[in-house]
Amino acid sequence: MRPDALALVRTAAPLYRDVAVALERAIREGAWKPGEQIPTEPELERRFGASRGTIRQAIGELVQAGWLHRQAGRGTFVLGPSFESLERFFRYEAMPGGAPLMPRNRVLGQALLLADADTAAAFGIDQGEQVAWVRRLRCDGDQPFLLVDSYFPMPVWHIVQGADFSHHPLYDLFKNQYGQFVVAAEEFLRADLAAPAEAALLGIEAAAPVIRIERTARSFAERPIEYRRATGRADRFRYHVRLR
Repeated sequence: MRPDALALVRTAAPLYRDVAVALERAIREGAWKPGEQIPTEPELERRFGASRGTIRQAIGELVQAGWLHRQAGRGTFVLGPSFESLERFFRYEAMPGGAPLMPRNRVLGQALLLADADTAAAFGIDQGEQVAWVRRLRCDGDQPFLLVDSYFPMPVWHIVQGADFSHHPLYDLFKNQYGQFVVAAEEFLRADLAAPAEAALLGIEAAAPVIRIERTARSFAERPIEYRRATGRADRFRYHVRLR
């Protein structure tokens, strides 16, 4: 961490607000990565010259804002950005002047399966061990554009199996109702051709171009929460990046 990463800039606001701003700035600038622990309250007291109550108020603000998460007996950890955004790659905007669109998820099925090689590798388990599977179809009105197969390790499934998997964003539901935090994710994209069963669900021709996205989502201490395979219609796909 840079020596000035926690520089405190005093304003007319209460001290806890200035401390919260300093901590948020340090998070934005990458002083700690998602999933990493911030300094302890006694250390922050020394760094900011503030009381324990002030530090706790500042941390409480950042917890409420979604920047930090307290874990009883362990400390306070940085939360990552929102990862529930696979559909950011697919166009479903309303046409100018048209009615707003309401994308939604349809749950098509769920079951307990035996992990294949990729799922086992994502979860760090042996191939053939039991995992949970949920299939969802992301739709723009009545038009499907993204088929999502999610796999969960059994320790996570035992906690979230009662969830409403049509909910979006799903990770917000996991966080708020089940205490399962996604703080990091890795994604891979590739082009492919739709298998007949996928094509039927997506409303396209068999062997039509699709985009496949694989994601491994992790919680604190690199604990895997979900392995996801998503297949999207290539005619709705877009990729945007701004380079400087």
